[in-house]
Amino acid sequence: MIPRMLIRLLACPALLAVALTVPAQADIAASGGNPRCPNVVLFLIDDLGWADLGVTGSTFHETPNVDRLASGGAFFTDAYAANPVCSPTRASVLTGKYPSRIHLTNHSGSRGPFGPGHRLTPPELAGNMPLEDTTLAEALKEAGYTTAHIGKWHLQAHHQGGRNHYPEANGFDLNIAGHKMGQPGSYHFPYQSDKHPSTNVPGMKGGKEGDYLTDILTDRAISFIEEHEGKPFFLNLWYYTVHTPIEPRQDKWEKYQKKAQGLGLDKNPPAPVSVRQSFSRPRQDNPAYAAMIESMDENIGRIMDALGRLGLEEDTLVVFLSDNGGLSTGSSPNMPTSNLPLRAGKAWVYEGGIRSPLIIRYPAKIKAGQRLHTPAVSTDIYPTILDLAGLPLRPEQHVDGVSLKPLLTDEADGLDREALYFHFPHYHHINSMGPAGAVRMGDHKLVEVFETGEVELYNLRDDPEEQHDMAEEKPELTARLTKMLHDWRKKSGARMPTPNAAYRETNDWRNK
Repeated sequence: MIPRMLIRLLACPALLAVALTVPAQADIAASGGNPRCPNVVLFLIDDLGWADLGVTGSTFHETPNVDRLASGGAFFTDAYAANPVCSPTRASVLTGKYPSRIHLTNHSGSRGPFGPGHRLTPPELAGNMPLEDTTLAEALKEAGYTTAHIGKWHLQAHHQGGRNHYPEANGFDLNIAGHKMGQPGSYHFPYQSDKHPSTNVPGMKGGKEGDYLTDILTDRAISFIEEHEGKPFFLNLWYYTVHTPIEPRQDKWEKYQKKAQGLGLDKNPPAPVSVRQSFSRPRQDNPAYAAMIESMDENIGRIMDALGRLGLEEDTLVVFLSDNGGLSTGSSPNMPTSNLPLRAGKAWVYEGGIRSPLIIRYPAKIKAGQRLHTPAVSTDIYPTILDLAGLPLRPEQHVDGVSLKPLLTDEADGLDREALYFHFPHYHHINSMGPAGAVRMGDHKLVEVFETGEVELYNLRDDPEEQHDMAEEKPELTARLTKMLHDWRKKSGARMPTPNAAYRETNDWRNK
């Protein structure tokens, strides 16, 4: 009869190798530890704003399951997406590198708008992750994991044919619904759009009228978990929601229409909040968006219930984050959500565009109820998962990420990192700031506007709304952070926009 300890080690070849070479490893079981590689579930929510959850203060949206996930593990109050738009952040999660290092600084392989109305010409960029990189999925697969990607991918350039950069080319054994486009044709079966057929969600046949994409992706995820419960698995569940099109389930939409009416939110909306030449939605009162948030939350609850039913909850590492800030700010205030009190939203390097809700739950190693304030970023996910799983780190790969395990397990009260950096050298139609970058060191954050070279300095502890610019009050700190940002760009090979000789002020895109 094979000893129980050996059965558990056989489930994770990497740990078996350690056990065979380090005799003390066998003592883990006797001491109540957990030598088996944990299962990993990585939830990445598209366009979810930091302020969209109950745990971050939302009173209109209802997210009891995500709130419960946070209370059962660690919630990072000051976590960030590595980029204010989706594809770069997704690449940062899977490579452990800043998007600027791999030149994947915008979505879809697109440089974004440029021409006579733009002062700068955006740099060329990559539309795919370098195939020579070892992705998080490939690292876990080498350690004996079965790997599955379910949901949005958006990590192959739109202009490229074939599937050379799809999930299956990046370490995933299974790919359900992932392709190169960034939003679904529809959230309702058959998940297609007559107007934009390229966004039709692939591989989702066999459904019926009334099926809702977020629900069905969860069905597929639960089936995967049930089929692989005897072997460590990595479930990369990247929901399309809450990205546009804003298409909720009818029952939930009706619920939030009634809620908005009951709270008087359907009358006399407050004035929009100005951000440069753009406008932010002043409050969360959109019934359709709130309904999509609830569907997201409900399905995360279904995944957690499935793990509990199968006896896997204690032995599963769950990570939850978003790929950029909420869609709150643009040329009109009628955007889906509000990120207040944070400034601006998706496509901006202000806090509303890059701050992300980050939750990490792993009962076997992480104490419940933690609220951690140390800044973290999406590049940290890769080394953190390896470290918590007891697998060797790959510092030559995740060069811009650090393991958060010391914070999560009370081994340290800080991280060995001086600052976090952000680089968005592109224009975006919902951002009147233009190309910009930022650096956060401790409580201070510096923002640089590339068109003019102007810089802004904020103390995020005292001013998370980024309303009080301290650049003139603290010239030495401003100069130091500016130099750090410039040095980092040079060191990491970040590409910068260049002056546009054909620019005409009368054609400036913000005046249209």
